[in-house]
Amino acid sequence: MRVLAYYGKNDIRDEEWPRQKKLPEGYVRVEVRAVTLGENDRYAYQACVWPTPYIVGSAAAGIVIESTKEDLKAGQPVVVWLPKDAPQGLAAENVSVPADRVCKVEKALSYATLSFAPHIAALLVALPKTENGVCCAVLGESLQAEILKQLLPLKGYSLAKEGETAEITFLTNADAKLLDLAVEVTNRGGKVQVVSIGDDSSWEKWPLAMSKGLCFNFDTAFSGAEVEEAVRLLTEGGLSSAAGRKAFIWDDVDKAFQALGEGSAVTLAQESFPEPYFP
Repeated sequence: MRVLAYYGKNDIRDEEWPRQKKLPEGYVRVEVRAVTLGENDRYAYQACVWPTPYIVGSAAAGIVIESTKEDLKAGQPVVVWLPKDAPQGLAAENVSVPADRVCKVEKALSYATLSFAPHIAALLVALPKTENGVCCAVLGESLQAEILKQLLPLKGYSLAKEGETAEITFLTNADAKLLDLAVEVTNRGGKVQVVSIGDDSSWEKWPLAMSKGLCFNFDTAFSGAEVEEAVRLLTEGGLSSAAGRKAFIWDDVDKAFQALGEGSAVTLAQESFPEPYFP
């Protein structure tokens, strides 16, 4: 089967790998139609933290082609996601995944948009469980920041106006300057949620930040409930327009990873893009 495999920075290969022949009990085989790489993929790629060789992508959408579960029939459109410690990713012609990592979809959306749902689910987990109306600020130049600015009001939060003090500050693609600001905010008694970081692993104030209770939410585990909510928000909440990505076919994988390294989320499809989800 065709896969997109990571062998190192600037070394993503379009290869043929053997397909898993027997589907284990409790698993589903999915024909992958689109894979979306986001902020945390960008960090993993630039920091070279993936093992090699590694099939890229932990968020995808496609169609069930084989299943050991009665409630997941062949032909069912689904969203698929994997934990960060999965041995291989999803950018393959077909993948075998546990059934609890598959979310059925009944609404008409392109596979490209559906494959972004797990990235939104990760942001949903980052939202503190609190009462409605809490004032929030979103900082950092990233797609995550743009989505949070539309997501927060949909979930009952308000966005801080100029000069208004935020009760919770979200940091995305946080560099050393933003992380310094986070420490200042916590010193004043404010709450900070760090959703993603830039390449600042050598930041000297990590111990201080941790002692101040800085909350980190990148690579946070989420469940099917968050993915279902993400799909609902994409279809009914108008988040589809916020989920801006650059689109590529697999033949242009080098261009896709160049765009990813420049800060854009990218969606990869094996054929023409976008592909309709329902006829």
